[in-house]
Amino acid sequence: LLAAGYPVIVEKGVEESEWQGWLGHYVTLVGYEEETAEFVTFDTLLGPWDSSGKPQAYDALLEAWQQFNYTFVVLFPPDEAATVKELLGEPFGSGTRMWRQAAAKAQAETQTAPENAFAWFNLGTSLMALGRETEDIALLNNAALAFDQARALGLPPRMLWYQYEIYEAYLASGRIEDVLLLTEATLATQGGRSVEESYLYRGHALAAAGDLRAARAAYERALRVNAHFVAAAN
Repeated sequence: LLAAGYPVIVEKGVEESEWQGWLGHYVTLVGYEEETAEFVTFDTLLGPWDSSGKPQAYDALLEAWQQFNYTFVVLFPPDEAATVKELLGEPFGSGTRMWRQAAAKAQAETQTAPENAFAWFNLGTSLMALGRETEDIALLNNAALAFDQARALGLPPRMLWYQYEIYEAYLASGRIEDVLLLTEATLATQGGRSVEESYLYRGHALAAAGDLRAARAAYERALRVNAHFVAAAN
């Protein structure tokens, strides 16, 4: 994609200082240098801000990118969609094929590095999405088990500021108390209280538990954070 002139935004983890801790972050890849094994990046957090680009080693980027299941966004003019689709290749032609490939990659990483909590979290995320695509309850249950392993190994405290499939997997498996526990922990911090999805899934869990008044309050709180949050409005 980069060789063809299409910038790629990737979502990754970043931890630049101990006091700040781990955060989710986006960085735009605009080029690469094979001889030094580095990408050329534009980074709104780390700079530089003069359009000169910041080098980042392939290996370092891949390690940080794994923390968000290798999520990426391609930038292209609408009339070049066919070219980009051809560059991306067949696995990205459908959600089912894409998530099946992502699940296989995550499964392989849990086998080569079973202590890597992000690999297990990615497996849960991919199985959850694949189960949603195929309506396969077994995949949803397996996703919940993968998330359990990720939690047991240890995740950054802010993990659920950014990724929410764990809530869907637990709700699909009937684990309402787990959703209430995790959303409560996230909403205990000021930053967490700015995440509208936490209120959304808390509302879903409260509704599943039969507490419709509290569920409505949670949805309304989500809309106070983001008035355009359609899922909470619905």
